[in-house]
Amino acid sequence: MSDPFENIDNEVYLEKIKNFFYKYKIIIIVSITVFILSALGLTVFNNYKNKEIDKVSNYYIKILSIIESDPEKAKSELKKLAKLKNKDYKNLSNLLLFKLQFQNNEFEESLKTLRKIEENSKGNSYLDKIIKYYYSQVFMEQNNKKNFDIYTNELLSFGGMWALLAHELRGHFIYANKDYENALKNFNKIIQNQQSTVSIRNRAQEMIDNINLYYDKNN
Repeated sequence: MSDPFENIDNEVYLEKIKNFFYKYKIIIIVSITVFILSALGLTVFNNYKNKEIDKVSNYYIKILSIIESDPEKAKSELKKLAKLKNKDYKNLSNLLLFKLQFQNNEFEESLKTLRKIEENSKGNSYLDKIIKYYYSQVFMEQNNKKNFDIYTNELLSFGGMWALLAHELRGHFIYANKDYENALKNFNKIIQNQQSTVSIRNRAQEMIDNINLYYDKNN
């Protein structure tokens, strides 16, 4: 047999809940509605964002597939992607665009593209180092010693692998200007450095062999 006092307590409790609901029903309904709409909105946004990422990623893959066969079309498409608001997409597009311009000896256009990346990547220290390396490459090709020295000096100040890359660039720049003795010094610094990777060490050794061969021929 049920306890009448317990039944009364339950009824009182239910009545309190009803009164609370009726008193605050508008607030409760609005809160629940806002929560549901927010959850739905977030889901829709994430789905849209993921679709956009997939769309852009597939577009990049298509561009990469035509870089060798149709570089001009690839450049045209990369310029379109570089107009996207997303910084990462912009930088990736411009980096690929720079590579194509540089390979095609379009050095002034390459510099313009690098400036865009530089402007768009402030605060990104790693990308800043990459940009300085690319600047050095362009100025080396232009035989612009003043600007070349500025950027390779910055690379040297970073130390580590960046300094070794600076010595490699300097070695090539000096070698191209037929100062073989100083070119040799830069390549030897790479060989003597314990941080040198196998690839950069091999490249330096190849240049050292070329310089030594030149000396042998002229002695």
